[in-house]
Amino acid sequence: MKKFAFSLEKVLGFKQQTLDVKKNELALLQMKLTELEKEIYALNDQFTATNRKMLEELQNGLSAGDMLIYKTYFNTLNQKILHLIDQKKADIVAVNSEISGLEKLRDKQLTEYLKQIQKSEELAMDEYVGQARGAV
Repeated sequence: MKKFAFSLEKVLGFKQQTLDVKKNELALLQMKLTELEKEIYALNDQFTATNRKMLEELQNGLSAGDMLIYKTYFNTLNQKILHLIDQKKADIVAVNSEISGLEKLRDKQLTEYLKQIQKSEELAMDEYVGQARGAV
C-alpha cells in the first residue's frame, strides 16, 4: 500500500507557524493585562493611603482649600483607575477575539487534515478494490 503523503504539508506548516505567532501575541496581551491589574491595585493602594492621611488631617483641622486639593486628587485617581479598567476590558475583548480566532484556525486545519486523510483512504480503498478485481 502506498505510504501516506499529505499533499498540503507546506500549507499545514505555514498555518502552524501562523498559529505559533498568534499564540505569542496572545501571551504578550496576557502579560499586558497583568501589568494593568498591578497598576490598578497600586492606584487603589495610593487612594487608600491618601484617604487615610486626609482623615487624619481632618481630625486636626483641615482647611477648605486643602480639602479641595484632596478632592481633586481623588477625582484624578478615580479617573486613572476607570481609564485603566476600560483599557483592561478592551484588552480582554481583544484576547478573547484572538483565542476565538485561534480556535477557528485550529478547527479549520483539523477539518482540512481529516478531509485529506479520508480522501487518501478512499483512494487506497479504490486502488485495493481495483487490484482485487484485476486479479480475479
